[in-house]
Amino acid sequence: MVLSFKDVQFIIEALELQIEAYEKRLQDEELDEDMASDIGNDRFFLEALHKDLTRAIKEGSLPKLAEASEDLYQEVRN
Repeated sequence: MVLSFKDVQFIIEALELQIEAYEKRLQDEELDEDMASDIGNDRFFLEALHKDLTRAIKEGSLPKLAEASEDLYQEVRN
C-alpha cells in the first residue's frame, strides 16, 4: 500500500488531535505516575511520527507502508 498526499494529511491531523488529547489528560491531577508515564511516552511517539510525516510531505517523499506478514495479521486478529 502506498499512502497518498491526502492520506498523510489526514493522518497528520489525527495525530494532532490525539496529541492534544494526551496533553489534556496529562493535566489531570488524579493520574497515577504509571498512567502519566504511559501517556507521556505515547505523546512523544506521536510527536515524532507527526514530525516525520510533516517533513515527508514538505520534501515530497510520501511514505510507503511496509508489507505486513501473515503472522502480523494473525497476531492483530487475536
